[in-house]
Amino acid sequence: MTDREAYLLRENTGTTGLEFTARSAAEALAHFHIPHLIVGGLAVQEHGYPRLTLDVDIVVPDVLEAVEFLTADLSGPFARVPGVEDRVLDRRNDVKINLLPAGRVLRPGCKVPFPQPRIVGDQPQIVSLTDLISLKLDSWANNPTSRLKDKADVVELIKNRNLPRDLAVAPAVRGVYIETWDALKAEGTS
Repeated sequence: MTDREAYLLRENTGTTGLEFTARSAAEALAHFHIPHLIVGGLAVQEHGYPRLTLDVDIVVPDVLEAVEFLTADLSGPFARVPGVEDRVLDRRNDVKINLLPAGRVLRPGCKVPFPQPRIVGDQPQIVSLTDLISLKLDSWANNPTSRLKDKADVVELIKNRNLPRDLAVAPAVRGVYIETWDALKAEGTS
């Protein structure tokens, strides 16, 4: 985790446990040869928009297998969350980890599947910026009221990173990306 502003945000908001949990999960998944990708708010932070988040979202090839391995050691740091089969809890700091299925979409109606993680590594592997923006726009487009933060994340990433209009986002959200980029340009904020 290398973004300085993201680091400062976590330090100053008391959310350094997120990074600690992400590192611990990466180490545990690597131990079992499971590749992973960090998505969600933590990835947004690492790609240049330091905004608050309280959980860690991790894409894995097989969610149930990852839950099983992460929680196999009953005295270990990770515990199952009763009634939620795709989430574990870091007992040390109460940070939740949401495990997401590679190659599948977030919910019915979405068109952009989570990417396939390829790297088995003991350090957090952050999703690419184009994949992150594609996932965020897809999530927002299918639930524009309840997922407004996803659209805001994209707007802030475009502004903070000075992203190009022709960024190679997923075809399913290309129109939404261009519309957002053009609107920012018209407002003089991109």
